[in-house]
Amino acid sequence: MAEVLSPFVYWGQGNDFVSLKIDLRDIEDEVVDLREDSLTFYAQGNGLKGNNQYGFNIDFYLPVDSEESKYRVTETSVEFHIKKVGEGEVWPRLTHKQMKLPWLKIDFDKFMDESDKEQEEQELYGEKEFLDRIEKEIGTGDATAKTPNFKLSYIFMYNLFQFIGFLYVTVILLYKFFRYGEEIKHTAFEAVGVQLMVCQAVACLEVIHPMLGLVKSGVFAPLAQVFGRNFILFGLLLQEPRLHSAPAVWYLFVVWSAVELIRYPFYMLSSINMEVKFINWMRYTVWIPLYPLGILFEGTIVIMSIPLFEQTGRFSVTLPNSANFAFFFPWFLHTYLFLLALAGYKMMNYMYYQRKKKLGDQKLKTT
Repeated sequence: MAEVLSPFVYWGQGNDFVSLKIDLRDIEDEVVDLREDSLTFYAQGNGLKGNNQYGFNIDFYLPVDSEESKYRVTETSVEFHIKKVGEGEVWPRLTHKQMKLPWLKIDFDKFMDESDKEQEEQELYGEKEFLDRIEKEIGTGDATAKTPNFKLSYIFMYNLFQFIGFLYVTVILLYKFFRYGEEIKHTAFEAVGVQLMVCQAVACLEVIHPMLGLVKSGVFAPLAQVFGRNFILFGLLLQEPRLHSAPAVWYLFVVWSAVELIRYPFYMLSSINMEVKFINWMRYTVWIPLYPLGILFEGTIVIMSIPLFEQTGRFSVTLPNSANFAFFFPWFLHTYLFLLALAGYKMMNYMYYQRKKKLGDQKLKTT
């Protein structure tokens, strides 16, 4: 059995790309798995400790365009030119999490042309002081700038608030069910509707957080979830009281709350750089039954609401009117069922990929 060693890797960046240089010679049988958020590499080659198997796995600070990225093998190294997604920005570090990777080094030549400010600082502080400054501020994980305490406190308290809110909803629903039986399923909205609307209104902040850089995630996933839930809650249930007595509402509230009782503790721990294996496993596992159930019950409520909104004409616009515009809300609800299925598929596909990434065997195999 041969141990897989870590080669020296030098990284640099421009506004729209990241460069990696793997210090290995006489490369054989290289294996490269470059994805939008990670890179796995291993090969047989001559490195610091002679001819051995070398390899590593890193999660990128932000997503990259794997299709537009390239690499080449030379006699003395493996060189990657990795394209950043969108307009690009300067990364404060290469890795998603702050960590100490002694084999990951800065290729300072790749940073020198990033801005006139850096050149001025080099002349002002001198070569050694300049390199120390870059190592500290851009760094490889051992001296990265720390996130301000107020930011960590805010994210932690936000997730704590949401966890307590959904915990209250869950306890009330289950307590009333075990005490009063099946009849409580007809009064779920009356029992916890206000509390759930508060939590879902506050959840709109989850769309703003990534825009402000408070969390390192995309906007699509929180936008799809927040819009979908708020449309059901505020757009349908709040507007049509005849839906309140449907047992599907009770089941939907339980499913939503069950998801959040895992999700928010997971985010609380992540905000303080802690990981509990059970919570981590639950976060990437409970969605398997709960997401399809949530989509099923949301779809059920949409279907039930169609004839009710046909009767009331609420949100519909009929001709003639000054704008010469017509809109029939029940038709939109039919279209929304398709959008719900599509968004649900994309969300589950995303979670499936995340589960493979987080819970799969990320260690390089030895031979």
